[in-house]
Amino acid sequence: MVVGFIGMRKIKAQGWGGYVFRHGVASGDPDTSSVILWTRVSGATSRPIRVRWEVASDPGMKRVLRRGETWASDAHDYTVKVEARRLRAGRTYYYRFSVYGAVSEVGRTRTLPRGRVSRARFAVVSCSNHPYGYFHAYREIAAQEDLDAVIHLGDYIYEYGLGEYATEMAAALDRIPEPATELRSLDDYRLRHAQYKADVDSRAMHARHPLIAIWDDHELVNDTWSGGALQHGPEDGDFAARIDAAVRAYFEWMPIRGTADGLQSSIFRSFRYGNLLKLVMLDTRLYARDRQPDVPADDEELTPDLVEERRLDPGRTLLGEKQQKWLKRQLRWSRTTWQVVGQQVLAAPLYSPNLAPLVDTDRESMVSPEALEQYIAASQSNPPAFLDTWNGYPVARTRFFDDLAKYARNPVVLSGDLHTAMCNELTREGEDTPVAIEFMPPSVTSPGFTQYLPEKHPGAIRDASIALNPWVQYMDTDRRGWMHISFDHEACTAEWHLLDTVHEKAYTTTIDRRLVARAGRIAEGVS
Repeated sequence: MVVGFIGMRKIKAQGWGGYVFRHGVASGDPDTSSVILWTRVSGATSRPIRVRWEVASDPGMKRVLRRGETWASDAHDYTVKVEARRLRAGRTYYYRFSVYGAVSEVGRTRTLPRGRVSRARFAVVSCSNHPYGYFHAYREIAAQEDLDAVIHLGDYIYEYGLGEYATEMAAALDRIPEPATELRSLDDYRLRHAQYKADVDSRAMHARHPLIAIWDDHELVNDTWSGGALQHGPEDGDFAARIDAAVRAYFEWMPIRGTADGLQSSIFRSFRYGNLLKLVMLDTRLYARDRQPDVPADDEELTPDLVEERRLDPGRTLLGEKQQKWLKRQLRWSRTTWQVVGQQVLAAPLYSPNLAPLVDTDRESMVSPEALEQYIAASQSNPPAFLDTWNGYPVARTRFFDDLAKYARNPVVLSGDLHTAMCNELTREGEDTPVAIEFMPPSVTSPGFTQYLPEKHPGAIRDASIALNPWVQYMDTDRRGWMHISFDHEACTAEWHLLDTVHEKAYTTTIDRRLVARAGRIAEGVS
């Protein structure tokens, strides 16, 4: 019998028949009286397995308050999700699972508070690429004692195979993707989720804090929109079938409410922390996103004029009419001090500086020399950068900003995807007064600008970008890490915790910047 330790309490790691909880435990999507609890039973073959769960008020599991049974089966890859109900608001709870003598580690979770709430604290992360580096950010988050939840803004897994994007370090780090090929089938997506959940730092974070997550494109396929993806071609099979597999695996392997409905799946939802804040999580990726303006249709040759024509098309959307109306209602009726919108991609306008004097083409880059030269040539006129973000949908962005200005009291936008630590003051075109503040965490591991665009001088692209885009208040393009964000009725404070490496097991972490937005004074920006 293998014995592990959680604090000073022994657990039985393996039960009769070889059953184990190899992927740990997780919780998520809390509300004031319930929370989703998750685990996965390893060692099963083909028959359903009865799994017991318990919720207690103490980490030693002596004062059990709720318990129940459920079934794990191959229909859901032996993952288990239960809703623990009849809990008290604003309380910390502990939970575990057991099956045929095997007992899981103990997880800690927390329900949403109600009524008067003085403070809320979150870790915010995005873009956790397993083969490119160690999840040190998750380890740091697991060590935090006072978080209400971890907000994951997407790219929780990556779908690439070995030899594709950001797998150069995989063999040296012993983090070769499983499976070794690009993900296409349900079994593929399940295996990749399993690899990420088995990571020791991922397990630690999930066991310590509840998760509130949304997907971006890499849980699905690179540069997805509602009807296709840049990375999906005829040789990849039916797009809807691939998305159905990806979405099904996501709902199986993540502690999220709801069911998998393929292309029709909805992950936009909200969480209220008493009278302090409402957290609104959106889907700007799959639910209703139109094709990116710089992604060609089949056998189509794109020109700069055609890209710009599409970019300015007033009918194009990231949210869709139903989700946008839902967002308006969430903002209008929040009755909280803060309205926090979590979504996948950069909201602020961002124009590219001229890269010619900034980039050293003789140094190694993650892109080919030909692609690097194309990027440099295209940057000469300072075009909008990254058309996969709200930059590719400026009319839809105006509608989004109008809603924030009209319906929200103190709006804060949390964005991921860009692998860059940022703070932006969100202003409408032709105006100088911010309607909201945007905070963006760095990636957990995924490579940043400087891995694509090797600089002649450290910080050259950052400095040129800030000079060209004065609403950008903070930017770090090079380091990985996570963001801590806290709220009280007076202020919202963001701290960027940056790591010196994700390629070595030994590392150091630094709070690189701390910025504050004042309640009632969003129009004055951050300080």
